Amino acid sequence: MTDSVPPSDRRSGERYLACFPASVIRPDGETRPSLIRDLSVSGVLLLVYTTRLQIGDRVTLHLYIMDDAATYRETVGHVVRVEKLAAEDSGPWLRRAAVQFEQHLTMYEADIEAFRERARILGRKS
Repeated sequence: MTDSVPPSDRRSGERYLACFPASVIRPDGETRPSLIRDLSVSGVLLLVYTTRLQIGDRVTLHLYIMDDAATYRETVGHVVRVEKLAAEDSGPWLRRAAVQFEQHLTMYEADIEAFRERARILGRKS
């Protein structure tokens, strides 16, 4: 029996469309800017400015989901999908990368809820 749900839709937790900054620290130690496209307690979809991410890479993320733009939440996850962006969709970004967190971000639950509220006010629920 095949599973008709695409892997990108299997993430647990409600997702919210958002465009908030983040940083990706690649396995080689280099830090690259990124943008949070959507977020749940189990993972994040990022627009990234790098071509050196592979499925399976373990990355550290700095998620700027707080009201204070200088404060970030750090987490670790594994890249589960990487897609090249079409030229007309890319702007400064080169890839779309989905990262599954090693641990659900329950320790940041209040921060994520506040993030969700800001995302709801600023955008659309995805």
